Parts: sequence; structure tokens; C-alpha cells
Amino acid sequence: MLQSGQVIDQRYEVVRMVGKGAMATVYEVRHSGLHSRHALKVLDTELAQDPDLRNRFLAEGRIQAQLCHPNIIAVTDIVTDPVPGLVMELMDGLQLDVHLRAHGVPSEPAKVLQLFLPVLDAVGAAHAAGVVHRDLKPENILVGPGSKGGLLIKVADFGIAKVLDEADLSTGKSKTDAGIRMGTVLYMSPEQIRGSADLDARSDIFALGAILYETATGRIAFDAPSEYDTMSNIVAGNYQAPERVVGGLHPGLGACIRKALAVDPAERFPDCATFRATLELSITGGGPLPAPPTRSVAVTSARPVGSQPPGPATVTPPPQAQYPVPRGQQAGYPAAQYGQQPMGAGQPQQMHQRRNVAQRKDPSVAAILEALPGFFLHIFGIGHMYNGNVGKGLALMFGYWGIQFVNLLMCLVFIGYLTGFVTWVLFIALSASSASKDARFINAHS
Repeated sequence: MLQSGQVIDQRYEVVRMVGKGAMATVYEVRHSGLHSRHALKVLDTELAQDPDLRNRFLAEGRIQAQLCHPNIIAVTDIVTDPVPGLVMELMDGLQLDVHLRAHGVPSEPAKVLQLFLPVLDAVGAAHAAGVVHRDLKPENILVGPGSKGGLLIKVADFGIAKVLDEADLSTGKSKTDAGIRMGTVLYMSPEQIRGSADLDARSDIFALGAILYETATGRIAFDAPSEYDTMSNIVAGNYQAPERVVGGLHPGLGACIRKALAVDPAERFPDCATFRATLELSITGGGPLPAPPTRSVAVTSARPVGSQPPGPATVTPPPQAQYPVPRGQQAGYPAAQYGQQPMGAGQPQQMHQRRNVAQRKDPSVAAILEALPGFFLHIFGIGHMYNGNVGKGLALMFGYWGIQFVNLLMCLVFIGYLTGFVTWVLFIALSASSASKDARFINAHS
């Protein structure tokens, strides 16, 4: 970890740490000669020892340095001492996901466009330069104050970008290995999950669709309890329809999200320019909505955010009722994942009543069974004392209360019943034996 005041590459003085990721740390630095502020992204010391990771990290800088666009974080320099680092423009702002949590989901379609259209412009510029980002996600989109009270949006982190012609923009060497799955699972395209070697711009279109979904609804489209479930949902095209997450969502937003999240790349928007034009026309110009894809199914069983559970008389059909039953339910996905009632919650009341009756015990019968052993033991005890055998009589009665005390400590009704029953049998047998001996004794001395 770099320390405040430390000088890097004899040119940049560390001011403070801005943030830390899995592979790199970002610092605010000041140029020693120009006194300008910059962001310095340095690879972790241990990871920098790996030549492959080091080369990929420096390749990110070379790729991003050649992408000149106002909505892409500019890389201006590379440092190597004491660790590899990329010098970038410093932007005061928040990651998109943090911005949404801090300011809430945009309430109007125009505000969604304000956040999302600059991202489309930035990624479109990268595609035009022959670069696929491959790791688009809200954490790689920065939102800060812009001119005239607006917002400034910039895309960063081209760390695992793929050059479409498989040639380094500066050295002519390949950047990526075919068949390697790289990216963040929640925003991966189906072809990325399969490890396809033929990734193109439409893979980023899918990630952009997931980001638009999150921007418009505040929820992650393919969030699931495990990575396996997430990847299964992505490959099958299973997600909650955005109109069911946010009530009254503009139909143009929902239609564009569905098209961008199509499982088949051929059914997505072919490029960012088409995505942008369709989205703008669908919302602001009253243009036709894009046709829904054939292989993606948006789950429509979830209630809109903030709504109350509908009663039998208030159930209304979903806004997109023409869509078929979600394949995730047909394939045996857990029902709870789609907002359905747990099994048994909708069973007839008579079934619950029958089950409750079968499990119920009559307290009066239990009390009688509990009292019977004590009643007989006390009778036999009094009989023994009446016949002059005081010790045996007291033993019977105090023995009974001793056993009852043990039963009370055990606090288990079933074990108490069983112990009481066994005690009852044993003491009756003992009392019967004692009574028989007493009778023989009396007969012998009469």
C-alpha cells in the first residue's frame, strides 16, 4: 500500500487512497511539476509479480489511452516504479450503483435517459474503435456533477477489454485467450458464461440492458442466491419483468430492456447507436416499441415495488400479459424465487383443520391418565399403613412424588406419560405382590 506523501516514478506525489478493488487500488496523486490532480490505479504488489496479470494491466492503459471520448475516463500516463500503475483523469463522483442508492431510482424516463445515454455513447465509441469492454457494470460507471447543474457520466475500467481484431492497438499482439470466461457474473452475457471465443459488441449490449434494468428499477436483473443460479437465469433469460418491479414504468423502457437482454445475440440491438435511437424514440418521440425476443422470458409474477399483496378481488393482469409462462417455472426453479406463495399456503382450510384435529390432544384425558397412578399408589400406601406397614406405605407415596418431580424436570410430555405408565405398572405389581404376602401372613397366623 502506498503512503501519503510517497513519490511515484519521481513525478507523482500520493495524496490519499480513493478506493480499493480485488486487483488494484486507486489513489489521488498530484503531479510534482504541474501540481495537477490525477487518479493513479496501481496493481497490487503480489499480483504485479505475475507477468500475465502485469501485461494485461498495462494493456488496459494502452487500450483506454486510445479511446478519446468525453464519457470515457482518459488514461494519460503509465508508471512502473515501485509498482505498475495507470495515471488517469480524476473525477469527483460516485459509482452508478452508489449514486442510485444515495439519490434513489429516477422517477421519470427523462432522468433515466440522462444517466444512461452517455454510457451508450461511451461504449459505442469504444466499439467503433474495435474494443469490447466485457466488464460493464454499475461499479465501472462514474456519476459526478456536470455543467449547468447537469450530470457528468464516464465509463472506466477496460481491464479485460477485448480487441475485436485480436491485435493489440499498439504492439499487434493478442489481448485475450479464446474460451476464457471473464467479467462480472451478474452482468455477463449468455455467450460469455458459455466461454464463447466469438464475443462481439452485442455482448456489451446485454450488459447495458442489465444496467438499464437496474437504473430504471433499482434492482439487479439476474440477482440470485448463488452464481450457479445467476448463470442459469442468464442463459435461460429468466428475470422479473421491469414493469412488475416498478409500477407504471414507461413501456418504452421495458421493451428496450427486454430486447437488450435477449438470449440470442441476433435478437438484441446490433449496436449502441441503434439502442440509443430506439430508446429515445420509444420514450420521447412516440416511436414503435421493439418486438419482444423469442428466447427471453421476463417473469411477471412479482408485485410492483411498494404495492400491497393483492386480495382475491383486486388481482389485475400484468401489463405484459401476452408473454408466456416463464421457462424458469417450467424447468423446476424454486417457486419462491418468482414471488409465488410457499407450498401449502393456498390449500383448502379443511385440510388444515383435519391436520390440526389429528395433532390435538384432549387435556382432560391427559389429566386423568396423569392422576391414575398417584390415586392407586396412595390407596395402596394408605392400606399398608392401616395394616401396620408404615414404611412401605410411605415409600409408595413418596416414591410416586419423587418420580413426578423427575418428570417435571424432564419437561417432556411423552416421556412423562411413558415414565408414569411404567411406574404405575411396577408399583401395582409390587403392591399386588406385597398384598399377596400380607394375605398369606394373615392366613398363616389366623
